[in-house]
Amino acid sequence: MFETPFVFVDIETNGGSGERGRIIEIAAIKVQYGEVIESFQTLVNPGSGIPRWITTLTGIQPGDLAEAPYFEDIATQVYEFLNDSVFVAHNVLFDYSFIKRELAAAGYRYNPKLFCTVKMSRALYPEHRGHSLEKIIQRHGLLTQHRHRAYDDALAIVHFTQLALEQKGETLLRKNIALQLKTKSLPPNVDESVIVSLPETAGIYIFEDDSGAPLYVGKSINIRARVRSHFATATSIAKEMKLSLQSHNVSYIQTETELEALLLESAKVKELQPVFNRKLRQTKTQHILVKDRAADGYATIRVESHNLSDYHTLSNVYGVYTSKNQAKQALESAVRTYQLCPKLLGLEKTKGACFRRQLGLCRGACVGVEPPSPYNARVETALERSKIESWPYDSAVSAPISATRSIVFDQWIPVAIVDHEFDTYTELMSPFDLDTYKILRSHIRKVHGQVTKWLRHDTE
Repeated sequence: MFETPFVFVDIETNGGSGERGRIIEIAAIKVQYGEVIESFQTLVNPGSGIPRWITTLTGIQPGDLAEAPYFEDIATQVYEFLNDSVFVAHNVLFDYSFIKRELAAAGYRYNPKLFCTVKMSRALYPEHRGHSLEKIIQRHGLLTQHRHRAYDDALAIVHFTQLALEQKGETLLRKNIALQLKTKSLPPNVDESVIVSLPETAGIYIFEDDSGAPLYVGKSINIRARVRSHFATATSIAKEMKLSLQSHNVSYIQTETELEALLLESAKVKELQPVFNRKLRQTKTQHILVKDRAADGYATIRVESHNLSDYHTLSNVYGVYTSKNQAKQALESAVRTYQLCPKLLGLEKTKGACFRRQLGLCRGACVGVEPPSPYNARVETALERSKIESWPYDSAVSAPISATRSIVFDQWIPVAIVDHEFDTYTELMSPFDLDTYKILRSHIRKVHGQVTKWLRHDTE
């Protein structure tokens, strides 16, 4: 067993994530033919302090790290020790991602075969719940002196693997090793059978944690391929690594077209509020730039805070933002770029001329020096990209989404899906939504020549 060297690795870190995460201790134990043939361990200077809770957890003091080598000083030694061996760790994507990034910074490209002892435990001991290293040590009575120290934890997974070989036999262990080496990018808690069961068609997919709660909702024209791509980048992108380590299942909903997948993704994110979806998540209050015109003819802007779905005069909406500060920054940028008046845009409450007029940076709309017509034209230009487009039709319209199906929408709101082959009409009860608006606006531009006025013929 272990004809090819297996190197069992554990690291301790400063608790940071992404680029802030640094290794503070590394240990590696090389096993071949069932025997430990050599080992390596060292503290690592992270180049910064470590949180108190890390010291409490590991026992590593800041002073211990002050004299330790930086990773760049040991990179060659680490690479030569690890290279040409199967990389083994508990939650292997975590340890591997840190080491891969540190080696890359030192100029080494490291892409080993990966073996995860969490996956091994789940596969060989399915009757047990919980496969953390702590639970495995307790369950199997493994001896360890210093938990949360790199060498002792690495040695614990060596002993666990040797125990699994004794208890489950070489055939089962070899089978699990072969499966893992074939599908190395899968996270520790997601079985290959889950991925294989995913369709290679359009739709949305939902990553779920161990309680079934949604972590992330995505869409694709090929669900299985897109899910695999998430896991393939888990060792190089911090967000993907976190998602992979927390995921226990992937569910899905198929759609017939990409457009339907886009709309369903937007709706599901707002319904489920997954922690890893930020861009599409529904905010309870939106901050809306509303255009009006003063009695003297000058365009004015005010910021209103409420949900856009409750707003009925979309033609006056010149921007939608998730925070009042974002809305203010957008107006300030327009003031600087187009020499607009901050007073008329609601950024100043002063009598007479605005402050920028006194500096010569406002053309004087606030005191009637610049006529309304050129000023209003610049307001339109400044906010054109963020403005909600007026509905370009005088009624609801139908646009094709496939050879036999169309979507009906009115005032940028999806109204129904029509299946011409089966003569069915499925109503969609949707309020106005900014993300849906962007999706439909893009689609209608693509199929503009095929858009027709919608007249529903009700049948008994």
